[in-house]
Amino acid sequence: MKESIENAVEELKRVDHSIFVSLKYTRTVDILVNILTRMVDCYEFLFEALLKYAVERKMTSEIPATPKERCVLIKHLFKEQEVHDNVDLYFLLKAMLKVTYTRENEYRRHVTMKAIVAGREEIININIISQYYEILTSFFHLVDNFRTGQYVLGTMPLVSDGAEEKTDEENPSNPYWSKVKVMRDEADAEIAREKEMRERLRQEKASLERERQKEWEKRKAKEQEHKKKRITKRKPKIKPKRVISKDKLKFIELRKQAKKRLEKEKKKPKSAASRNKFRR
Repeated sequence: MKESIENAVEELKRVDHSIFVSLKYTRTVDILVNILTRMVDCYEFLFEALLKYAVERKMTSEIPATPKERCVLIKHLFKEQEVHDNVDLYFLLKAMLKVTYTRENEYRRHVTMKAIVAGREEIININIISQYYEILTSFFHLVDNFRTGQYVLGTMPLVSDGAEEKTDEENPSNPYWSKVKVMRDEADAEIAREKEMRERLRQEKASLERERQKEWEKRKAKEQEHKKKRITKRKPKIKPKRVISKDKLKFIELRKQAKKRLEKEKKKPKSAASRNKFRR
């Protein structure tokens, strides 16, 4: 029995971390499914611990192999109302994992897992899974009190005599299903309030944007009225520089030098022989 309790404690730790850490930051249906799986495993360890307790007290001689047979035997041996309610909750959670479910509002505060169980729509959200975790924790303490001898059989509220007992998800006497309806209504109201708030914020933002656009248009029109025409001078056209080859530059330089020599020769005085020659 002690080993089963220790295994249940480990599963409870994982459920606690998934609800208050993983689900808080991820907010996906996959995390909800993982939490339900951990809770189902925890319930199975606690049921195993209860049956081992019954074997030790010689209330039964053997432990059934299948989960459903174990739950039937537990309901037969223990008449505490809390035990019966948790058995019903166990079957409900197990049925939620078997059927096809839908996802809504993922990555938001109101992430929801919906499924049809026994012809009735069941939902799992953050509020409901937290409520189930508190119920499971209370049941764990009850089973642990069985082990330590702090609880005496028959001292808690018992199931009424002659009540029809069922051990599947169709049990209409499950008190947690009525709580689910209340929590679902609260979740729907909260979702409606959040949508209304988002719509109001959107309208306020659109109104501010329209006012900002009108103000910008007024300022632009005012600037256009007071704007003066600027007189600008036409810039002169700049002719591109001619590219002269080196050979042509050399030829031009030689021509200049030749021209200078000719001018110098013209300025020189003529000799007497040359003058006499012209006289004859």
